[in-house]
Amino acid sequence: MGESERAVGKWIKQLSEKDMPVFSGTVSEVTEVVNSDDTSASDVAQVVLRDASLTGRLLKAVNSFHFNPTNQAINTVSRAVMVMGFDQVRALTLSMILVDNLSQGAQRQKLVDEMAQAFHAATQAQEFAKLSKAGEPEDIFVATLLSRLGKMAFWAFADEKADELVQHIADGEDEGSAEAKVLGFKLIDLTKALSREWHLGDVVDDYLHGRMDKKKAACIEAGLALADMSKSGWDNATADDVIKQVASSLELKAEQVEERAHANAKIARDVTKLYGSFAASQCIPVPDQPLLDDVAEFADAHFEQNEAQPEQEEAVAVSYPEPDINYQMTVMQEISATVQERPSIGIILEMVLEGIHRGVGMDRAVFAMFNPERTQLSCKYVIGENADNIQQNLLIDVRRPENVFNQIIKSQQPRWLPGDPKQLGGTLSRETMQLLGTPPYFVMAAIVRNKVIGLFLADRNASGRPLQQQDFLAFQQFCQQANMGLTILAMQG
Repeated sequence: MGESERAVGKWIKQLSEKDMPVFSGTVSEVTEVVNSDDTSASDVAQVVLRDASLTGRLLKAVNSFHFNPTNQAINTVSRAVMVMGFDQVRALTLSMILVDNLSQGAQRQKLVDEMAQAFHAATQAQEFAKLSKAGEPEDIFVATLLSRLGKMAFWAFADEKADELVQHIADGEDEGSAEAKVLGFKLIDLTKALSREWHLGDVVDDYLHGRMDKKKAACIEAGLALADMSKSGWDNATADDVIKQVASSLELKAEQVEERAHANAKIARDVTKLYGSFAASQCIPVPDQPLLDDVAEFADAHFEQNEAQPEQEEAVAVSYPEPDINYQMTVMQEISATVQERPSIGIILEMVLEGIHRGVGMDRAVFAMFNPERTQLSCKYVIGENADNIQQNLLIDVRRPENVFNQIIKSQQPRWLPGDPKQLGGTLSRETMQLLGTPPYFVMAAIVRNKVIGLFLADRNASGRPLQQQDFLAFQQFCQQANMGLTILAMQG
C-alpha cells in the first residue's frame, strides 16, 4: 500500500468510526434497500422512520410545492414512498442526513461553499436528466451530490492541514495539485474510497470510475460544470462557453440550456433549504439575484444558529410527540384511501404505527407478529424509542396461559396494562420488560378474518408522560382501522 492509499485509509477510518458513523451506516442501508429486488415501500419507510427528526423534515419537504405541486397532503412516510417513489425518497433522505452530518467545521465557509456547489450541481444534473431522458433523475441527483462527498467530508472535519490547503488554493494553485501536495492524495480519491467502503451504490461508483453510460455521465458533468462556472457569475464569456459545451454534450440548443440552467439555479436554492441547509442555499449563485453581501460573515454568524439549532430543537419535539386529533383524522383518512390502492400489508401496518406514534403521541409503537408455529411473537415493525434494539431482540413467548399477551390473544380484547403488578392480571417475562420497560402500555390484537396474526403495542415509558383514556381510545381506533384494512386486503387476495 502506497503513502496516498494509507493517507486515504486513515481518513476513511476517522470518518466511519468518529465523524460520520450515522451517515455511513444509513447511506449503506438506504442504498441496499432501494437496490434490492425484494424491496417494498415499507422497507424504505422503515429506514426513515427510525429517525424522528428526519421523519418530520422529510414530510415537511414532500408537502412543499416543489415536491408536491398538486398540494395533496401526505401525512405518513409510507404514503410518501408510495406517491413519490423509492428513488425520490432516497434522494431526500440521503440529502438530509448529509446535511445533518456536515453541520459544523473549523473551515465553515469552505464547507458551506462545497455543500452549495454539490447541491447546485446535483439539481442541475437532475433537471437535465429529466429533459434529456437520461436514466432515473433521482439517481443522477444522488450520484452528482455524492461525487463531491470527499470534499464535503474533508472540509467538515479538516485537520491542521486545512489552512495550508486553503492558502495554496487562494494563491491560484489548481485544487487537485494543491490537495496532492498538502494531503498526499486528491479528495476525489477520498470520494472513490468512500464509495467503496460505504457502498454508495452502483450509479455513484460507475460515474466515479468512468463506467457510466455517456448520456447519464453527460448530465452529471453538465451539473458540475454549471455549478462551478456560476461561482464567477452567469453573465460573462466563461458562462457562455460552458453553456455551449453543455449544449453540445447533451445535444440541446444553447438557448435552451441557458434558460433551463438559470431556472435550475433558483430551484437549487429552494430545495437546498428544504434539505435543511439554509446557509448553503444562500451561496448558490442565481442569475439576476446577487448573493448576499459578505457571504462569509453571514454564513459564519448563521450556519449553526439557523441550521444545527433548529434541528436539535425539532428532534426533541418530535421524539415525544403530543397527541394531535387533527393528525389522527388525516392519517386515518390516508389509510382508508391507501387501502383502496391495494398496497402491501406492511404499508398499512406502518401507516398505523405512524398514526399511533405521531397522532396519539406515544413514545413507541410496535407491531409484533406470530411465528408460523404461533408460539412466539417477534417485532416486525417499530417506530420510536429504542427502535433498533426492539426490532432485533423482542421475542415474546405466548405459550403459557398466565402470560398477559396469551390472554389478550385469546380474548381478542384490547388491554391497558397497568403499572401496578398486582393489577396486571397475568405475567410478563423479565426479558420482555427489559426491552419494553415495565407497564403501563396499550396492547391490542391484530385480527384478519377472525384470526389473530400479531399484536399492536404502544407506551410512553421513555418520556414518563401519563396515559389517558382518550389516548387508549385513539390507539384502539387505529388498531381497528388496521384490522379492517388488512381484512379487506386479504379478501382481495
